Amino acid sequence: MHLLSPEHQVLRFSGPDAQAFLQSQLTNDVDALEPGAWQWQGYCTAKGRLLATFALARTGATEYLAIVHRSLATTTAKRLTMYRLRSKLDITQPDNLAVRLHLAEPATEAGAVATLALGNGRWITIEPISDEAASISSAADAADFMQRWALVGITAMQPEITAATSEHFVPQMIGWDTVAPGGGVSFGKGCYPGQEVVARAHYRGAVKRHVEVVTLSVTDASAGSEVTLADGRSGEICNIARSDDYNSCALLVVTPQTD
Repeated sequence: MHLLSPEHQVLRFSGPDAQAFLQSQLTNDVDALEPGAWQWQGYCTAKGRLLATFALARTGATEYLAIVHRSLATTTAKRLTMYRLRSKLDITQPDNLAVRLHLAEPATEAGAVATLALGNGRWITIEPISDEAASISSAADAADFMQRWALVGITAMQPEITAATSEHFVPQMIGWDTVAPGGGVSFGKGCYPGQEVVARAHYRGAVKRHVEVVTLSVTDASAGSEVTLADGRSGEICNIARSDDYNSCALLVVTPQTD
C-alpha cells in the first residue's frame, strides 16, 4: 500500500531567509508553519493563475521541503530562484530524498524526514534514498497504485496542478482556498505574486468557474482537456483517473451556463 512516487520530486529551501522568502512568494501563511508541520501551498503568476500547487513541510528552523509534481519541479525551482535576489537561501532539487506515497498509515520510520497526513486514507513521507527505498515495483503495480492514489485524491477534492494545467486556474477555481486539511490560501497574510487578484476574487465573488467531482464515460481524456457534460455545461479537467474499464472520475473546473 505504498510506492516511491514516479510523479513527484522534492524541492529544498534552506537558509536564514527561507521563511521570509517563501512567505513573500506563496499563497499560504508560511509564518504560521511550525517545525514538524506542513501545509498546502500555491505559487501564482502576477495575474493570480496557479503555476503549481504542492505540500510544504517545515523540517527545521531554516529548512522547508516542497513536494512538487515532477512535471513542474524544475521550472518551479528556476522561477523561484529568479526572484531570490539577495535573499540568503538555497533552492535545490536534492537527489538524495524520495517521495513515498501511502494508502495505509505508514509505520513510524526513524529515517523519514517528514510525514504528511493528507486525510482520506492518504499519507506522504519524505525519505532518504537507500538501496531498499530505490527498489522498483513492476510497471503494472506502479500504474495500479498511482490510479488508486489519484482516485482517492479526486474524490477528496484535493486537486494538483501539473504542467498540463499550469497557469490555467486561479486558486478558487479548483477550490484551493478550501482544500482539506487547512486550506491552501491565507487571506490574512501579506503580498505575494497574484495576491490582489486572488483577494479580489475572494471578497467580491468574482470567480464563476468552480470545481466538481464528475464521472465521465471516457477513459482517454487527460488533464487540460475540455469536456461537455450531459446537462450542457462545459469544463476543463484538472485531474482525472480511470474508475473502471468504461468510466473515469475527474475534478472538472466547470463553466456555468449563461442564459
